Amino acid sequence: KTLEEPPAHAIFILATTEAHKLPLTIVSRCQRFDFRRIPFTLMTEKLKRICISEGIEFTKPALELISRNSGGGLRDAENLLEQVSISYNSAITEDNIRDLLGLGDDESSLELVNHVINSNVKEGLKLINHLFSDGKDLVQLHKSILEFLRTILLIKTRAGMDFPYSDQVIE
Repeated sequence: KTLEEPPAHAIFILATTEAHKLPLTIVSRCQRFDFRRIPFTLMTEKLKRICISEGIEFTKPALELISRNSGGGLRDAENLLEQVSISYNSAITEDNIRDLLGLGDDESSLELVNHVINSNVKEGLKLINHLFSDGKDLVQLHKSILEFLRTILLIKTRAGMDFPYSDQVIE
């Protein structure tokens, strides 16, 4: 009843990731706004503006790494930027971010992707064991590998535009 005849001052906001489960009687009375991931370059630029306005020293690759690991969510990127800034009390660097997130370097992920593509199981397992022994987060490694494989497919099919990697990594 409240949704059918709301008071003039009331605004209801329904937020869901499963819009298909909402009854049609409710959907027909709503305006729908679908949110999307923020593109990598726009997020990196926003983080750069935040750093400049807050007087935080940074490197561009560090901000790109934050953008890449935020899953397209600006709030996540800003939170990660704040955590790194507070935790390390210094310039925002790739090493600080990798340390905070338990990330390995891109070269290790690329090497593992190469082993997967070439069906070199033994070397791939050796590398995973080495990274695990070094205290790297294997969940983050998994995410990194999937992102590299996705990027490879986008490059091969020429379906992508905005890659969150340096030109050297893309090569």
